[in-house]
Amino acid sequence: MSEKWIKNEYGFIELLDKPTQKELDLYYSNKYYQEGLSSTYGLKYDNQESQYIFNKIHQKNLLIEEISLIKQGNFLDVGAGEGFALKYFFDLGWKVTGLDYSSFGVKLHNPKLEQFLIKGDIFNNLSKIIKNKEKFQLIWLDNVLEHVLDPYLLMVNLHKILDKNGVLVVEVPNDFSVIQKYLLSKSYIDNEFWICTPDHISYFCREGLTNLADASGWYANNFLSDFPIDLDLFSKNSNYIETPNLGRQSHLKRVEIENLLHSISPKKTNVLYQALSELDIGRNITGFFTKIN
Repeated sequence: MSEKWIKNEYGFIELLDKPTQKELDLYYSNKYYQEGLSSTYGLKYDNQESQYIFNKIHQKNLLIEEISLIKQGNFLDVGAGEGFALKYFFDLGWKVTGLDYSSFGVKLHNPKLEQFLIKGDIFNNLSKIIKNKEKFQLIWLDNVLEHVLDPYLLMVNLHKILDKNGVLVVEVPNDFSVIQKYLLSKSYIDNEFWICTPDHISYFCREGLTNLADASGWYANNFLSDFPIDLDLFSKNSNYIETPNLGRQSHLKRVEIENLLHSISPKKTNVLYQALSELDIGRNITGFFTKIN
């Protein structure tokens, strides 16, 4: 254990000094997207980046279709961000709903989808959905779990509103990974750069996410990782932590390689990233869950 964090009962890392809910509400409703503070989302994208975003959603949907026979229904994006997943599934004929603290991202990138966005505290809005006994066949939780004060409660609440034959998709940063720990031990980096507050309160690996899901009533059907951008940190020529202005270059390289792999075969790309997830390699990890009961 460090002075900053502790490994909890589920096997993932959580901060010892957490922000208050009031501080988080203010941060996400007024600053996160508006001031470009998100490391995941941007104020604008070029064509390659836009294609990359939709390719990654498409790859995930291929695994969803392997797990569930449901091809249309009610889709819920918890933490809808810029609305790209809303657009993808809306175009496929799903009835879409998004939850987010702010409408800024959707207004900027997918303004036609704003009508499907419920703005405000995610937990409060989920409580209303539970009270109304609404059900969804597909729930999307993309880079949200690490931001909330109580990941277990969020997973329990989502369990209450997923259809018995539905699928929950959860993506989180793959933090305290094998590569990150190796880089730190060999002094390629001199700090745990992936710890960022107040953005991230919890830090997941595949094992920690699986344990949390199991404790809250979920069965893990499959996992994907993604491009292991942290490999760039092995070389001074591409170490974007040591030299931050190299970060954009590393990101664009990742985008181009990911798009190339997708153009060859989305299904084979998934096979690659399924294998890498078993090795704990990849910057992000995505779990595909169904209800145990």
